[in-house]
Amino acid sequence: MAQGYRWLLIRRNLTTGELAFYRCYAPTLKPLMALVKIAGTRWAVEESFQAAKGQVGLDHYQVRGWTAWHRHITLAMLALALLAAIAAAQPPSTNDDHIPLTLPEIRRLLAALILTTTRTITDILRWSD
Repeated sequence: MAQGYRWLLIRRNLTTGELAFYRCYAPTLKPLMALVKIAGTRWAVEESFQAAKGQVGLDHYQVRGWTAWHRHITLAMLALALLAAIAAAQPPSTNDDHIPLTLPEIRRLLAALILTTTRTITDILRWSD
């Protein structure tokens, strides 16, 4: 049997009373707050996967081999990273009328700029104003 420490964390939703269980393992003894912090980062990972499914088609693959699946997943995550980098690079808004662009809006703008050539950039950006 592997050496190390095992814990069972139980989280209770204060509103609904619903319980969530986490099995934890560490090769060395860890403080409770470190385990709670690590368990909490799970939600950020799950939100990233949900964004990838909705925005870049992470779940839209019909492949039968490892290589094709790996390429699809890699390209989808690269596309999501590009959208997130563009969103993070936006300058802070100085005008109260405009809010920063969201990932879906950035995806729509990139698709409109890249996939269509009949409209001008001014026409494409007009919907945002």
